[in-house]
Amino acid sequence: MQEKLPSILLGGAVVGVANVLIAQIPVVGGCLACLLYIGAGMLAVWHYTNAYRVTLPGGQGAVMGLLAGIVAALTSGVLSILLIRIGVLPDPIAAMEASGQLSQMPPEQAEMTVRVVRMLTGPLGLLIGAVIGGLIGLIGGVIGAATFKKGPAEEDTSASSEVI
Repeated sequence: MQEKLPSILLGGAVVGVANVLIAQIPVVGGCLACLLYIGAGMLAVWHYTNAYRVTLPGGQGAVMGLLAGIVAALTSGVLSILLIRIGVLPDPIAAMEASGQLSQMPPEQAEMTVRVVRMLTGPLGLLIGAVIGGLIGLIGGVIGAATFKKGPAEEDTSASSEVI
């Protein structure tokens, strides 16, 4: 079995950076960024099958997609937090204050909203994003394994420890 980690990291990193940019599109950016996790799994499988001229079973594609989705979510989350902290991206709490959304809420609700936003732009948000990105990336990995057939089939060893 060939080394899959470079393909997983490539798919995850490319989609993670693209997610930060796509998420800035008003109205539809969040939906498109979420769908992009499918692309992480597909890109990882495509790169691997193209580099080694093999056909992957669905199980291996699923594992590659899962891991690529996790890498994409962590890349996107860390990059977003960093860009918010250095002032390149708008701080979500400051944006809600500037738009008047917080002032229209009862004080208890505004305080709870600020707490939730702070939680989701920290480690808990990274964890939630990794779970969601991984699950959506898994779907992309399965689609990629079914789509990108390049040569002889590799044995499915996804249940063993030699996945990566």
